[in-house]
Amino acid sequence: MYDLQAAFEAVKARTGHLGDVVIAVMGCIVNGPGEMADADYGYVGEGGGKVTIYKGKEPVLRHVPDSEAVEKLVDLIESDRKPH
Repeated sequence: MYDLQAAFEAVKARTGHLGDVVIAVMGCIVNGPGEMADADYGYVGEGGGKVTIYKGKEPVLRHVPDSEAVEKLVDLIESDRKPH
């Protein structure tokens, strides 16, 4: 129900310039959040073409269409890096 390899490749290709950020790409909404505990951000497949994006251990964007999820993840990371 979720192409983990394709999601990983898409996230890796789009976030390669963010070398100091740890991003976990997980394929299971049930176990994924616990297994990515040390990541700065998480990209977790929900199935049905949807993704949940995490900041640390907190879900910040739920039910994001996978066609938009990589860009939403990058936008989140880049907005967090801007001085406030």
